[in-house]
Amino acid sequence: MIAIRFAVAGFRKIAQQTSPAVSGSIQSQMRTQGVGGIPTSRMVHGSGFTHQYGFSRLKSISLRYQRMPQRLMSAASPDEKPFEILGLQQIAIGSLTKEPMTSLWQDIFGLTKVGSFVSEKENVDEDILTLGPNKTNASPLACIEVDLMSPLDPEKSPKVHSPALNHIGLWVDDLEAAVSWMTKHGVRFTPGGIRKGASGHNVTFIHPKGNEASPIGGAGVLIELVQAPQNVIDAFRT
Repeated sequence: MIAIRFAVAGFRKIAQQTSPAVSGSIQSQMRTQGVGGIPTSRMVHGSGFTHQYGFSRLKSISLRYQRMPQRLMSAASPDEKPFEILGLQQIAIGSLTKEPMTSLWQDIFGLTKVGSFVSEKENVDEDILTLGPNKTNASPLACIEVDLMSPLDPEKSPKVHSPALNHIGLWVDDLEAAVSWMTKHGVRFTPGGIRKGASGHNVTFIHPKGNEASPIGGAGVLIELVQAPQNVIDAFRT
């Protein structure tokens, strides 16, 4: 009797953890078919019940419903995100010239320049700074890239100096899966697709504004999605 009561309770718990539609189907099946062919209306206390069905059968039913197929549980979230946003990767700041940005971020704030990037296609002359603990054992998630950008030609696009707070970058553990899933869910991306970014990681950009075909944008903010290297993924998950 204890075993069958455990089976019924466990089955109901599984039903409650699934989507409303799946849960309703499970609950209906329990009412009409019972558990293991035993009507739930007959699952009452008494030695006659245990004698009729036998302890071994009750134990078998209990174990069977503890081992519900994984597909039933997955029905609760059929559209689960195949990616995770891990943290802030960068902020990018633009100005017509780099001197005022360098004076503030390097000379006053004390950030360290770790690289540079020039691209005629992107119309950018960029200094790459790092913000965070300067320790070999520091978590890579604690280090934020700060990009100081000025246009090669102020009259051409993209105009990396406008707006001055140009964009933010986010680490993602699976960039291709994220782009595919977000596209299906109406997120608008800028032209160019996934490509190699200034720091060597694959990147793509969410457009600041949605449109009719893809109504979800960055709400006025250009957002860069950056493929996280394995050490960043490991740091996030430990």
